[in-house]
Amino acid sequence: MMRRRSLVLLVFLLAFGLRMIRLQSRPLWYDEAFAVLYASRDLTQMIYGTITSVGGAGAADVHPLLYYFLLHGWMRLVGRSPLAVRFLSVVLGMVTVALLWRLAAWCFDRRTGLLVGLLAAMNPFHVAYSQEARMYALLGLAAVVSAWGLLQTLMDGEAGRNREARRTGRGGHCRLASGHWCHWIYYTVGATLTLYAHNLGAFVLLAFHLLAVVRRRWRSRLPSLILADLIALALFSPWLVGVLPGQVGFVERGYWVTPPGAEEVVRATMLPALTFYEPAPVWLLGLGLFTSILLLALLALQVWRARSRAGWFLLLCWVPVISLLLVSCWRPLYLERALLPSGLFYLLAVGWLLVQAGLPRPLCLGVVVLLVMASAGSLGVHYSYAAFPRPPFQDAVSYLQAQVKPGDAVVHTNKLTYFPMRFYSSDLPGVFLADAPGSPQDTLAYPTQEALGIFATPTITEAVGIAGRVWLVYFPREVEEVRSIGISHPVLVWLEGRFAEVEQERFSDLVVALYRKNGW
Repeated sequence: MMRRRSLVLLVFLLAFGLRMIRLQSRPLWYDEAFAVLYASRDLTQMIYGTITSVGGAGAADVHPLLYYFLLHGWMRLVGRSPLAVRFLSVVLGMVTVALLWRLAAWCFDRRTGLLVGLLAAMNPFHVAYSQEARMYALLGLAAVVSAWGLLQTLMDGEAGRNREARRTGRGGHCRLASGHWCHWIYYTVGATLTLYAHNLGAFVLLAFHLLAVVRRRWRSRLPSLILADLIALALFSPWLVGVLPGQVGFVERGYWVTPPGAEEVVRATMLPALTFYEPAPVWLLGLGLFTSILLLALLALQVWRARSRAGWFLLLCWVPVISLLLVSCWRPLYLERALLPSGLFYLLAVGWLLVQAGLPRPLCLGVVVLLVMASAGSLGVHYSYAAFPRPPFQDAVSYLQAQVKPGDAVVHTNKLTYFPMRFYSSDLPGVFLADAPGSPQDTLAYPTQEALGIFATPTITEAVGIAGRVWLVYFPREVEEVRSIGISHPVLVWLEGRFAEVEQERFSDLVVALYRKNGW
């Protein structure tokens, strides 16, 4: 007993330690800065900035407001330093690790539960989004809560594999059609929170329902499931009816998400190994791909032979992935990070494979070594990555604070550099140029700017005004993308025709350049 408790404690200490590494110092990027600045506003301002449309256009953020509301209350308690705002996701991630361990122990046994907890503790996909001030850790937790409640209701009355499952099956309390009533509450609340955490959480719920349909023993519970769904939809109706149609219209008119290609398909196969959006070395991608294909082949073979419950979690993993890829061929919606719940469900199947599937010991040990190598390499990339879109903004802010003189203009070519630097120093002068109207990057609607109290400047002429010196902040990749379509960047063309570049400082792939007016 003491040994098991010690192992559990070590797993959670590992999970906490990996999620705390560089939490304060790792560069904060645009999405996080937007979340913090938005959540700093009053609740009424956030609602106004999200639901108000201009000419039928959607607002800046197409996500529901639940995470921003939570972050708003959290910052009132702990402040708004990078450590403080990201720690909310750490807490959500730690609770998710605990629930995954309990879910695996309930479905399989305690050894599998402990291993799944260890896999979740060190999984790069989950660590990355447990360190980010965004809604994805909340999405993962909500999906696991929903799965926990659904599986307990659907399995009620079946023979469990451990003492807790048997005790739950004999419960004599009030039931909702079938299944213990509190388990239906877990599912309903979890499903509602999944939808309020992210619109793409609907694909996770789709997988839940497909699982209930393909399991013959569970089809008798479909009326109860439909009733729970209706309650969840009623709770979600303020967003579903009042806001979502306008946001869907915004996505239809153009959005920054592009149709998935071969790279996205390949990376989707690496859910349990190293999936997150920072670029990784070729050798690490190869290792992750090999490990993931090997795991998938072994899982498919062993689940088919054993008719194991691990197949449930394969379905819960791959239905959202495949369905989102297919839908994105028609309407681009594919977001790798929104598949975090899929990666978490996959870990339960992997835990079963390594503990209960009866793999030869050398093969099992080899898979473990591959997983550890892929995870360690991926975490190393994650912790050290400091290029687009998260260069060391805090260093650039310090540089400008020391160099900018009264009367200078500080101009950001877009919001991707302005918002993070505004987070690190609200006193630093500067403006950012508006995105081209109607372009996929034009995501900051005017009502959202009003809610933030931050407004884009339409043209470089207005941004510079009568200043004799201009500090231009930009990403070179933006310039390269414009050149790739055969034209020069219009901001640089305008500046170079009237000013001379006299100084340039690089912060990873972020450029801060000083231009002085000709004859000044």
